[in-house]
Amino acid sequence: MLLKVLSNTWDEDIAQGRPLPASVLDAGSGVGVIGVCAGAAALEARYPGAPPCQVRSQDRDELARVFTEYNARQNGLSPARLSAYTEPLLAGPPGAAWDLILSNIPAKAGEPVLADFVSRSAALLNARGRVLLVAVNPLADFFRARIQAASLPLCREETGKGHTVLAYGPPERRPALCPAPEGGKDLLSLIPAYLRRSGSYETEGVPYSLDTCYGAASFDSPGGAVLTAAKLLTRLGIKASPPGRSPVPALIHGEDQGHFPAWLIKRAAGEKPGAVFPFRPLVLSGRNILALEAGRHNALTALGSLSGEGPGSRPEEAVLCRPALDLSAPGNGFPALPEPAGGYPFIALFPEPVPQTDRLGSYWEGLNRLLSPGGLVLAGLSASEAERFDRKKPKNFIRLGDIKRKGFRALAYRRS
Repeated sequence: MLLKVLSNTWDEDIAQGRPLPASVLDAGSGVGVIGVCAGAAALEARYPGAPPCQVRSQDRDELARVFTEYNARQNGLSPARLSAYTEPLLAGPPGAAWDLILSNIPAKAGEPVLADFVSRSAALLNARGRVLLVAVNPLADFFRARIQAASLPLCREETGKGHTVLAYGPPERRPALCPAPEGGKDLLSLIPAYLRRSGSYETEGVPYSLDTCYGAASFDSPGGAVLTAAKLLTRLGIKASPPGRSPVPALIHGEDQGHFPAWLIKRAAGEKPGAVFPFRPLVLSGRNILALEAGRHNALTALGSLSGEGPGSRPEEAVLCRPALDLSAPGNGFPALPEPAGGYPFIALFPEPVPQTDRLGSYWEGLNRLLSPGGLVLAGLSASEAERFDRKKPKNFIRLGDIKRKGFRALAYRRS
């Protein structure tokens, strides 16, 4: 329905001699349908001598980015015509402004995020720009009210059996907004609408604080895989480094919101004077950039609370987040994870299943490449996935621990 309204709008623009957009933002791309169609149609409909249309597609999910990029190339759109990114809604280059923003807005994003989308999207438009969004009909009144409250011109509205398309323009005065998230910045500080809840938790007798965000699957509570992995690691033991010893790098893949890294920091370093968290940098990887940003925020907060780090300290370089589907080697559209010399002495792994696929072998290939000899890997999965994961174990990995808890299973291995 969104594409139908867009097509009709462009037909009217062409008939009345109005230029088509040269810059398009596809916010929440999924597999790329909207951005690919808009990019291809705009290229075909350009006036002679007009600059080509450039589309920036964005999604919080690394798997969506990979599919969008692949589908763009399959449809003849080069990287110069459509580029795809794993990033929060409306992120982008500092100071960027758009002729058109398109979005099949996710209804489950949370009302604060949806309201924030309306005001920020309008403020990111060029003078004659437009936002076209499609939403399920129960949300139409919500968006209409937010558009009216922001004093935005409602240019077009079409309602179908299950969905409504709303088109609105920029405000008369462009407000000052928080900057788009960039590498090294804190998403929850830059865009407070993503902050869902702040709370205190305790796992295996270790208390920690956590801020959770909208858009991450596990919401506010640690999942069963995390609780089971924490139980196993407590049994195995992991200790803080004595003062003066250099920390070593560690990798945590696939954990939502930051429960495990925040707990691990408090568990490994505790509150003892001079305690030093043994891992630095701590690399967080996974599909969901919102979960990664929340995890980084919470890990930095936990590090800053350690007496050995100094009161209120947030050593930004101590925690890195990198979008990644699994632990595959870079190439074929997959970005590279940092690979420290000698590997990671510790990797915590929470594999993210993709329906109708089996990526568990790729995790073992990645562990063989990334884990240092003698290093420890801890994996938390559902009981059924854990069985399949364990069956694929290479011979050079020795199982050190195995624990089950309420339908979940944690496994620990040492690389020989």
